[in-house]
Amino acid sequence: MKSARPYLALAACLAACLAACATTTPQHAGTAALTTVHAPGRPAHTRAGCPLGRLLPPGVAAAVDYVDFLQLGRTFYLAGPEPIKASQLGSVIAHVRCSLATAEDYRRGAPPIVSGTAAFLAAGSAVYQVHGYLPSCRVAAYMDGKLQVYLAQTTVHHHTAAIPCALHRQPG
Repeated sequence: MKSARPYLALAACLAACLAACATTTPQHAGTAALTTVHAPGRPAHTRAGCPLGRLLPPGVAAAVDYVDFLQLGRTFYLAGPEPIKASQLGSVIAHVRCSLATAEDYRRGAPPIVSGTAAFLAAGSAVYQVHGYLPSCRVAAYMDGKLQVYLAQTTVHHHTAAIPCALHRQPG
């Protein structure tokens, strides 16, 4: 007679996965096609300003992989590949309110994404306007001592893409 343990373990894993899916609402589903980065080893405490995700059932845990994003107002930005210099920065237009990488809690589902939320930028990080671009198109911030540009996104055919003004400098 075969042991039922492997089947019980499989059933437990499936139940945990389904419970996690059923208790969280996906945010920005278009980012699923992008390469994601997980921040293992980051503290699992919640900072002030970070909304909490739904509490998962006892014995269930979830790990969320985030892309490098920033949400300001209704504008969703993704990190861009091109380098940026400090001389290209304008004034500070916002500060990061919530850093999801430092607020990760495996006992909760993905939190709602509100204005001032970033995946990896530290809470309190300044967000700068970039000369030649509207803030609704492109912004920048320091992450780990290096400047990172963020491009405003839109959804095209169920995928995110940079909005045209994020790709081309404004005449002026």
